[in-house]
Amino acid sequence: MVKRFEERGGQLLKSMPSFVPYEKIEAELRAMDFKEISKSTVVSDGRFWIKHVYRNRTETITLSDEIGEVLYLRDPIVTICGNSQTIKRMKKVA
Repeated sequence: MVKRFEERGGQLLKSMPSFVPYEKIEAELRAMDFKEISKSTVVSDGRFWIKHVYRNRTETITLSDEIGEVLYLRDPIVTICGNSQTIKRMKKVA
């Protein structure tokens, strides 16, 4: 399920969980000419996340991938600030 938080200047801000591996989402982003511009480790609620920031000319996408113990299932979270075509394409992947 995708939730719409804000609409500004022709771009939408969406955040959605993904049920596919991080690598598949990253491959799709690269196919859409997004480049990774930043990567950091975030600690929140006792969990560790690797947050990747991707950008093309006008759009930004963050991909948060939980790290930690191997025994737990983890799904990436994709946050998109982009146009509706980008959001539709990412929904197909996620």
